[in-house]
Amino acid sequence: MLTLPLIVGEDKVIGVIQIINSIDPETGKIVPFTAENELFVSFFANIASSAIEKAKMTREMILRMIKMAELRDPKETGCHVQRVSSFSVEVYQRWAENHNIPSSEIRKNSDVLRIAAMLHDVGKIGIPDVILKKPARLTDDEYEVMKTHTTLGSDLFINIFNEVDEMSRDVAACHHERWDGKGYPKGLAGEDIPLAGRIVAIADVYDALMSKRVYKSAWDEEDVLKYLREQAGSQFDPELID
Repeated sequence: MLTLPLIVGEDKVIGVIQIINSIDPETGKIVPFTAENELFVSFFANIASSAIEKAKMTREMILRMIKMAELRDPKETGCHVQRVSSFSVEVYQRWAENHNIPSSEIRKNSDVLRIAAMLHDVGKIGIPDVILKKPARLTDDEYEVMKTHTTLGSDLFINIFNEVDEMSRDVAACHHERWDGKGYPKGLAGEDIPLAGRIVAIADVYDALMSKRVYKSAWDEEDVLKYLREQAGSQFDPELID
C-alpha cells in the first residue's frame, strides 16, 4: 500500500491518495512499491492537490456571491434561490433521462446547473433598495428597473473560464425569456433560449407562485401546476412542462 497526503498552502492536508497492490507485469504477483513509484505518485498528488484547491476556491467565491445577494434581500432571495436550484435540477434530470443522456453527463450537468440556478437573481444586488425592498407591487417604471437584474447578473460572467461561468451567464440573462419570444431582456424565443434558462424560468415561476410575497398570497400547488400547463408553448418550453 502506497499512501501520500494531498497538501496545499501552509502544509494543510486536504485529502489522501492511496494505491494498493503493485503487480509485477512479468509474474503477475503483488510486489512492494518502489522509490520510483513513490516519486511518480508524489508528482500526481501535487497536481491533484492544486486542482482541488482551485475548485474549493471557486466554490467559496460562488457561495459568497450568493450570500451577498441574500444580504440585499434576505426575506426572499436566500430560501428562494435554494428552492429554485433544487427544482431546476429535478426538471433537468427528468429531461435528460428522456433524452438518453449518459448518467455521467447528467451528474456533471446537474452539479453545474445547481450552482447556476442559485445565481439566477444575483443581478438584484444592482437594484436600488427603494425598488428591491418595496413592500408593495411595483409601478411600471420600477418594474422596468427591476428587469435590468437579468443583464446586471449576466454581466458578472462576461469573462468565461469554465462551464459554471457559462451556464450562470445564460441563466442570469435568460430566466425571464419566454418560449413565444415576448420575454426580456432580448426577446429570445424557443430553443434560441439556452436549456438551462428555460428550465430555471419554470422553477422560478413555480416557486414564486407557491410562496407568499408582500404583494400576493401563496397559491395552492394545484393552481400553480394548472397555470404552468396553461402557459406551455407560450411562456414555457412545453416539453419541459411535461
